[in-house]
Amino acid sequence: MRYSFHPDAEIELNQAIDYYEESQKDLGLEFADEVYKTIHRILTFPKAW
Repeated sequence: MRYSFHPDAEIELNQAIDYYEESQKDLGLEFADEVYKTIHRILTFPKAW
C-alpha cells in the first residue's frame, strides 16, 4: 500500500518539524520520525484503526 500527503498537509508537517527543531535541537527530527513510524504502522496494520 502506498500513501501520499495532500500538498497543504505536507507544508504543514514541514512547518511543524521546523517549529519543533527551533524549539529544541533534534526535537523536529524526533517528531518527523514518530510521524513516519505511525504511517508505517497504519500501512502495516490498516484494519487496526
